[in-house]
Amino acid sequence: MMQGLLQRYRKLPPMAKYLAISIFVTVIDTAVVWILSMQLSVNLTAANTAGVIVGQIIHYSMASGQVFEMEFGPIGAVIYFSTFVLGLLLANWIITTAFSLSVGLVGDHLAFLFAKGCSIVGPFFALYFLRKFLYGLVKRRKNQ
Repeated sequence: MMQGLLQRYRKLPPMAKYLAISIFVTVIDTAVVWILSMQLSVNLTAANTAGVIVGQIIHYSMASGQVFEMEFGPIGAVIYFSTFVLGLLLANWIITTAFSLSVGLVGDHLAFLFAKGCSIVGPFFALYFLRKFLYGLVKRRKNQ
């Protein structure tokens, strides 16, 4: 069964692989943020930063080779982690804003889930297309 799933995964187009990796990482990221913010009362922005960092380390190790077909070299790392900083700033702004706007309407736990969801979707697409563009530039320069 596991072998069949791996074979199907390998046949997916890059965007679908990126989505699958992102979903896996999102579960880990959200669990870290939930535990830190909801259970340990860590500031939401700090908790989100910790969750996103943990997630991005895992994401980089999985997506660089499988989605963008880049080796784990310095150029690929600079692209990935510089876009990560942009994504982190965007995600923190979104989660803080969405939580503030919704907490009075639905309570802490649902506001958290709503805000975290919002902070995942926007950066997901922004980072995929930005990374695809930047990695494409690097590949074109290497081939010239």
